[in-house]
Amino acid sequence: MISMEVDQVDGQSNTSTLGKCLDELKYSRLIHTLGRESVESLRGSKALIFGCRGLGAEIAKNLVLSGIGGIGLVDDGAISMLDLGANFLLQEGDVGQNRALCTAKLLRDLNPDASVEVIPYFDAEAYLKNYNVVIATHGTIPFLVHLNQVCRSCSIPFITSCARGVFASVFADFGDQFLVKDETGETPGNVVIESITQDFPATVTVVEEQRLGLADGDEVVFHGIRGMEELNESGPVTVSVTGSYSFTILIDTRKFGRYTSGGYFHKVKASKTVKFLPLEAALLAPKFGVYNPEKLQHIPDIHVAFQAVDAFERINRPESLFSNPIAIKDDEIEDILLLARQAARETTIATGSECTTMVRGFSDEKQNATGLILKVDQQVNGIDPEAYGEMSNGQNKDNNILSDEQIAEADKNIGQVKTKCAEIDENLIKVVALGAHVELCPIVAITGGVAAQEAIKAVTGVFMPLNQWLYVDAIECLPPSAPGFQERSASGSRYDSQLALFGRNLQEKLGYGQWLVVGAGGIGCEVMKNLVLMGIGCSPNGSIIVTDMDNVSKPNMTNQILYQVDDLGRSKTPSASRALRRINPAAQVRALHVKFGSETENIFDSSFFDSISGVFSAVDTSSSRLYLDARCVAYRKPMIDGGKHGTRGSVQVFIPYLSEMYASTRDPPEHKEIPICTLKNFPYATEHTLQWAVEIFETLFKQRPDDVNAYLSNRDFQESIKKSTTPARQNILEMLRDALVKYRPLSFDACVEWARLQFEDLFSNSIKQICYNFPVDMKTTAGAPFWSGTKRLPRALSFDPEDLLHMDFIVAAANLQATVYGLKGCQDQRHFMQILEKFQVPEFKPKEGVKIAVSDTEIRSTTQGNASATGQSYDAGSPSDILRELPAPATLVGYRLSSIDFDKDDEKNFHSEFVHATANLRAQNYGIHLSDKLQARLVGGKAIPSIVTADAVVGGLMCLEVYKILQEKPLEDCRHSYFNLSLPMFVSARPIKAVENTVLRSEKEPLVWTLWDKFEMECVGMSLQTFLAEFKQQHGLEVNMIMYGKSLLYAEFFPKKRMQERMPFTLLELVHNVGKVTVPMTENKLILSLTCTDANDLDVEVPDLIARVR
Repeated sequence: MISMEVDQVDGQSNTSTLGKCLDELKYSRLIHTLGRESVESLRGSKALIFGCRGLGAEIAKNLVLSGIGGIGLVDDGAISMLDLGANFLLQEGDVGQNRALCTAKLLRDLNPDASVEVIPYFDAEAYLKNYNVVIATHGTIPFLVHLNQVCRSCSIPFITSCARGVFASVFADFGDQFLVKDETGETPGNVVIESITQDFPATVTVVEEQRLGLADGDEVVFHGIRGMEELNESGPVTVSVTGSYSFTILIDTRKFGRYTSGGYFHKVKASKTVKFLPLEAALLAPKFGVYNPEKLQHIPDIHVAFQAVDAFERINRPESLFSNPIAIKDDEIEDILLLARQAARETTIATGSECTTMVRGFSDEKQNATGLILKVDQQVNGIDPEAYGEMSNGQNKDNNILSDEQIAEADKNIGQVKTKCAEIDENLIKVVALGAHVELCPIVAITGGVAAQEAIKAVTGVFMPLNQWLYVDAIECLPPSAPGFQERSASGSRYDSQLALFGRNLQEKLGYGQWLVVGAGGIGCEVMKNLVLMGIGCSPNGSIIVTDMDNVSKPNMTNQILYQVDDLGRSKTPSASRALRRINPAAQVRALHVKFGSETENIFDSSFFDSISGVFSAVDTSSSRLYLDARCVAYRKPMIDGGKHGTRGSVQVFIPYLSEMYASTRDPPEHKEIPICTLKNFPYATEHTLQWAVEIFETLFKQRPDDVNAYLSNRDFQESIKKSTTPARQNILEMLRDALVKYRPLSFDACVEWARLQFEDLFSNSIKQICYNFPVDMKTTAGAPFWSGTKRLPRALSFDPEDLLHMDFIVAAANLQATVYGLKGCQDQRHFMQILEKFQVPEFKPKEGVKIAVSDTEIRSTTQGNASATGQSYDAGSPSDILRELPAPATLVGYRLSSIDFDKDDEKNFHSEFVHATANLRAQNYGIHLSDKLQARLVGGKAIPSIVTADAVVGGLMCLEVYKILQEKPLEDCRHSYFNLSLPMFVSARPIKAVENTVLRSEKEPLVWTLWDKFEMECVGMSLQTFLAEFKQQHGLEVNMIMYGKSLLYAEFFPKKRMQERMPFTLLELVHNVGKVTVPMTENKLILSLTCTDANDLDVEVPDLIARVR
């Protein structure tokens, strides 16, 4: 055992970060997931972790990246090569040194804001009270029971987790009265009110466009009501639901003012108190969370197997608490089974539809919950059974019992039957035992993500904790039969853990594999970290190819483990490559700073796909997945896809010839579509004002410069817009005139004046026009008030230079305008004031005949014409008149505007400031709740809520599928996985089998094919005429149509002349001449889509053709 003093890594004092100002940009994705209050709680909290092998390091990494204030590490063990297979923070040069000290050195680099200290084991209990949560990944069960009791006496939440081969466990005990402040973490939305009656009880009706989202007994808070303003001050009110869109409240509104319009309510989040059993009781009366519903029957056996292995190790391996486990031999299995039977006889297991056991009358049994455990300990040298005497007789004994009410409620809802776990699955226990000494990297990643999320719940009170055991089971990854002794014997390498489970043959396959990783974000980083720990692409002929066109930004620091502060602003992929080689110097990494898309098919061509083993998809949009999916299917490569949204994640695997493709079943839309009319003219929610502000940004600072540059540089621009309708053409020309003539700035002062005019147009003039068209007392054709329901009567804003929000808009808009025109910006408020004082804004009077759409149908027809950003149509002269005003492109040779793409992660570019100010001014127009700058940043940049715990689980699940693919496992062993760590919930499903199609052929057997099948032909120099004949001879089908992408190269219905013209061309020439596509010289194959005529002279779909043309 290595002794040490309490060590503050890098000399940092162990002070809380709570007093420091929260870096909102850095933690923006985490705030998006947990909420600001929870992130602040994390920053003021500390976690003590026992054990720094792979699992302990993984948990520590997740907590440090999530912004926890401090980490304490307890591990007196020395590093071995085996540790390098799961702990990514260790290096070969660390072997023989203390595990905690070496882990801590690199741990702090992940987040310099967190303090990291190393505590010797013999002093650990003295330091417990300094921590807010304790997590144990090392230790015998008696030690863990004792530690749990000490934590309970100090009211410290306790978590223990253990990884054994392809199995793992997580246990949580947060005490007898743990308050869950927020079960889901989701922000309650504002629901728009349609009407409120003057009655007792009063009935509240909401607009039909909204979901009520309430149940009897829920509480709501009202705000923004007009007329019946008394309800705005009423505080939380209990509701009784009376219909899909209505509820009643026990308030007498007859004495209140009459409801006139407007108003929202939001649901008050109810807290919940949860009671936990201590580890001592939970061992014998476990409550199981479900990791995989298909394997419910496995959970009790794994539970007793873990206890049996622990007992066996204490009898036969009485080494230091933190020593690496030793493999259990085949001839020792009978001893394990004997211990498992003893554990099973003492364990109360539930049967039923839910695998969750409630404990009845535990104290009456008056037996030691660690019965087997302590009996075994009496046989172990150096262990004093009396040291644990207080565990069964201590002061917290009565806290082990659930109340009768809890038991009755559980029995009512679950209807379970309690039974002793007398029967055990001996084969499963044998499998657990033989791999019990192994920490397998993907299992460590999954379990570390779950355990760290539970620790976050413990210190924030956000999300529902685990109740109480969770067992991870990935037995389907194992070979059908265990490798022989020579195959799995240790070699002293970092991969010995995998050798023990899978053998040398699979390890060689892993090493020589060449895998493409698309996306180097949160999931991509986790995947690549796992790959190099597993040894994938780490042999001389192997490789990991990673492609991503992004640079490292501040928000990446909270969930992307391969980047550090020094990498900010640099390309992601080279930075990731350097980090991967630090983890495993043998890693063969090829870093590409390009987008994987149609524009880079010259890089990712057929020869590239021929060279790789498969693809990891770590992209964040459906469109990117669909493109990547199509390429994998075209070249018949497996794709493992991972996705996440906050604490939710999914993994899908697609296997050539076996499964359907990603495109076979579409994901739900990524973003809820907002009706155009609502967005432009009748907003009623914060998301509407934010989205409108983003569209204004895109129109003014991206679309406008792009159109100007096209006019100046494209000779065919005027001809191209002539093909548009006259109103649409006029809209473009007006914009060009404004940009190049009326409002073309020659100085920054002109940019300020332009910004002032934009304020007037967006927040005053357009609103005045709407109110002119639709007066306050206007009625619909049905006689109802026009301004009711979701239509909120707006008010025009009067510019006030003393209003900070007004000035925020002017400063941001002026500086962005200056950027577009290449002028120097300015932030001097005095300079702005001087310009604004002198500038005269033209008076505006509403006009007759202006069209304002009141439905999406109207607004679509309007926006095809000369419509403003608000959807209002004005008469501004004919296109020919405007054209005469425009400068000829020849007079502005070389003149270009700078188009701006919204960058959510730059604090000094005014992008978020503009969207924030614009959205809130719009909200003031319509009496809508204001948003903060963080919301503007996230909505404008379409940012995805992120937390590293979910990334870790996704990355681990993705890498488990590699074992199955390389072993050529049957499809039923593969898994689509879905989870939500906030609940927590885990669901898995087998991939859908690929559909087989049958085509009858002339003089040949029927063609049976799936979407993965392809025709392949040598077509070098082959004319179309020869190809048609050769294809029919080879495949017994007559081609009647050939397409390349969207280009129709051949069809039997072509006119005879066109057919004759094309017959002499080669396929490559057809693609070039007809499809207008230049195929890169590096590409020697074409993928063509065909339709054919079968033996019955029917048109049929057939596989695509891969034609070698060079």
